[in-house]
Amino acid sequence: MIWSIFTFAKDYPEVIVAQEDGFVDLQFKISSLKKLQSGNTEFVVKGTLNHKNVGFAIELLPNWDPKKIEGFEQPFCWGAAIFKETGPETSAFIVALSNLYGNQIKHAEAHPFVPAEAVGLACNPEDILNTPCKMKLFFNSDSDESLYSEVFLNVDVSAKILELNEKDNEYRVPLIKSLTK
Repeated sequence: MIWSIFTFAKDYPEVIVAQEDGFVDLQFKISSLKKLQSGNTEFVVKGTLNHKNVGFAIELLPNWDPKKIEGFEQPFCWGAAIFKETGPETSAFIVALSNLYGNQIKHAEAHPFVPAEAVGLACNPEDILNTPCKMKLFFNSDSDESLYSEVFLNVDVSAKILELNEKDNEYRVPLIKSLTK
């Protein structure tokens, strides 16, 4: 059983790009949100970036594990996420992102799915349908260090916004490598 919470934005609204202090941050309108039979929550985003239709999906797996961190009142909730290819617009997204990062590539082929460790930063992603949540995704944390990367993922379901924000410039090349075949 799959149920959709909402679907809208069948077209490709403009992706908002913020470039400040050397970082690239992207804001998408959430095109659809589904609760999958597996218990995963899937966010699909579509947009126009550098005059190209782009898009991808993020799945958040259920069962987040809260852990107290010294110096923080609220526990950080650890879990897993998956970056998913949704068609040719995902490859176009990777090319556009790479170009925003200063690498002029013309073609990329997206992996069908890329798993990531995830942590809710002072939020519990299990409550993401009711409360905005800021998270950090860790790609290839158990792999070759040259493929390790981190990004911030912020989701506000009520505003229908998903942000993919750069964590550190040193993760640019590993992130693009992780998302491509």
